[in-house]
Amino acid sequence: MNLLNHTFAVLGFTCLLASAAVPAAAQTPPMPATDVSLGYQTLHIPGQNYPLGVFVGASHRITDVVRIVGEAGLSIDQQSGSNLNGTLTFYQYGIGPRVQIAAGRVIPYAQFLFGGVHSRADLTTTAGAPFTASSNGWLLQPGAGVIVPLTRTFALQGGVNYRRVIFTGSNDNETSVVAGVRIAFR
Repeated sequence: MNLLNHTFAVLGFTCLLASAAVPAAAQTPPMPATDVSLGYQTLHIPGQNYPLGVFVGASHRITDVVRIVGEAGLSIDQQSGSNLNGTLTFYQYGIGPRVQIAAGRVIPYAQFLFGGVHSRADLTTTAGAPFTASSNGWLLQPGAGVIVPLTRTFALQGGVNYRRVIFTGSNDNETSVVAGVRIAFR
């Protein structure tokens, strides 16, 4: 399944949840002081898809609209080509502001994170020789998504992020799609 299909699946699932009936007590919950999110992510970089990934994030309320958020994630791709076999791993982390406003049963948000990435390749060539390479870079990540409260404590979260990754000598334009659960601490 390519990135476009993943994106439509997450957005469709989010729209379905947003239109579902929710008890009146959960329609406009107060913003929690702190929350933690975790879930699935998929990553697309130029010429490569990382279909398996996880993310974890935390945010803290500064005002009713502005939060400070930190996120970290891991994406993995297994390569099994004619000349290379092995694992590609991509780590990312970032911190920055998030703006969110309750809009009925959903909470749309926009955020901008600054941080870093680490990519690693652990491969074996067809000759059986091991090949390992890694690199570090800076991350600029604007993103947007929606949080759908289910109870005062639990919510579903989905989002799409654009990443500009700055490596020494080159830059990448990347896209990630996330879907997970948010746990609020009041």
